[in-house]
Amino acid sequence: MFVHTLFNKSAKLKGMRVLHFFKAKSRFGISNPHKLQEDVDIGVENGPDAVLTRDFLTKFSQCYINEYVFPEPEKVHPKQFNKILGERLNDFRRFINSHIKCGQTQVVIGGDHSVTLPSILAVKDRVGSLKNLGYIQFDSHGDMNLKASSPTGNFHGMYMRPLVARFDIRDVERSVSEKLPVGNIMYVGNLDLDKGEAELFAKKKIKNIDRGALLGGKRNVIKNFKNFISSFEYLHVSFDIDVLDKTEASATGIPSEHGLKLGDIGELLNVIGRHPNLSFDLTEVNPLKSGRNKTIQSAHKILIASLS
Repeated sequence: MFVHTLFNKSAKLKGMRVLHFFKAKSRFGISNPHKLQEDVDIGVENGPDAVLTRDFLTKFSQCYINEYVFPEPEKVHPKQFNKILGERLNDFRRFINSHIKCGQTQVVIGGDHSVTLPSILAVKDRVGSLKNLGYIQFDSHGDMNLKASSPTGNFHGMYMRPLVARFDIRDVERSVSEKLPVGNIMYVGNLDLDKGEAELFAKKKIKNIDRGALLGGKRNVIKNFKNFISSFEYLHVSFDIDVLDKTEASATGIPSEHGLKLGDIGELLNVIGRHPNLSFDLTEVNPLKSGRNKTIQSAHKILIASLS
């Protein structure tokens, strides 16, 4: 773990937020292969270094960087896994709040997507409640499985569940003292939901903007998106790079065959960037996969559009 401070008075993008990046070097949420794959997604823990290059950071007028390294899942005994998972999620949550200062914008760069749970809880600890927090997730998956019904057993497909409903990993469930109201949640992306997730989405009536909606009536979608965001004092956005079509982001665990294009979401990201109390995650970039450079370029465009 280390802290690094970067000041760049010749930055290309002036007047930006004071950003505090947290490199969440994690594949702890991916202990098993993805569906229809034989190998574990090794390399996603290197995503933060691949995205936050020195050249990219010069585009921001002032930013701070901390790094947190999660254990490698194969080095944790299976009987201790849930206990260590709960401990590390809470430790990262505390780590964020022990380093971020008033007036800084929290930006977590993963790593696997499970780092979003402690990221949200860190924000909750600072603002006091989840009731005034709007949450937007760009993703091609719901990430709301129960452990018992998960097709893979990977926590990066479960971390949202304890925020909205009962969860069956006690060491994680007891860390979430308050549920995020489902009316505060919006997904953006063509979602591929597992059976249990689809049932939960339908029961809770969780909002989702898919590509069809964006292409069919973008003006109305943007209007509703603005209204949704403006109703919350605080806004947390979590962006899984696999929401993008594989032509724009193939270096990820599950590249999307029919994902969103950057051109589809540019206006949404600009709206997000105008929220005064924003926190942000970007996850699941795997620089060991093919298409690394294109995927990292897409990640950079997302961060610049959202954080300017």
